[in-house]
Amino acid sequence: MMITDLAKTYIQEAMNQNGVSTLRVFSGGAGCCGPSYQLALGEPEAGDRIEQINDLQVAYEPEVADQVTAITLDLIQDEQGAGLVFKGASGC
Repeated sequence: MMITDLAKTYIQEAMNQNGVSTLRVFSGGAGCCGPSYQLALGEPEAGDRIEQINDLQVAYEPEVADQVTAITLDLIQDEQGAGLVFKGASGC
């Protein structure tokens, strides 16, 4: 997985506000469009794969670690606000 500089800044601010040091990526289930992924701020869980990406500690749930290698986490900002998006993930 790659994390853009914009996403990194957004995530670091959220980590600082919440007093955590890890971004965790885990399965959000699967549907007709394929797998979905979720994000959480917190501590790694037992069995997670941990990597440093763009100076952020990222923990992957074992089930998704190999699935997200070609995905980029980016920040989208518009008049409605800001949010993180997975680019390169399969979907409808």
